[in-house]
Amino acid sequence: MRQKLLDIHLSPDFLGVREDCLEKLRPSQMERLESLIRKYPTLLSGAFFLRSTSRNGTIFSYPDDETGDKEVIAWSRISDDNEILCAMNLDQENYAIVYVTVDDVMHPLDGSMKCLFASDLSPAELNIEVRNGKAIRLTIPPHALVIYC
Repeated sequence: MRQKLLDIHLSPDFLGVREDCLEKLRPSQMERLESLIRKYPTLLSGAFFLRSTSRNGTIFSYPDDETGDKEVIAWSRISDDNEILCAMNLDQENYAIVYVTVDDVMHPLDGSMKCLFASDLSPAELNIEVRNGKAIRLTIPPHALVIYC
């Protein structure tokens, strides 16, 4: 299961996600992730969508864009009208506060997303906002992975 988790459609190692974050998770965190994958197989098998991010909530870019944020990588896995959003802060020292685009059609304006996993302290629930279609505002601790549904 560990190898499947580390191969989460980010081949070969998109901007260092595997090396900088996933491979450095503590064994207890990997166990929690593996349990989450068993509960939510969409994390491995759902359709993959790289998500745009924004520090100011106005200008959104993808991490592979020339001017895109290279410290936060966000993606969604979607299956059966269910979106699971994953994001990693690759910065080793600083919190990242970013808006991340989510599927515009799936999320109502008064909706929210709940935290399924965080490798460090993170908000339990986030409100959907109207930004770049729809987005949520993530606060991601240094060198952390967060997963919301």
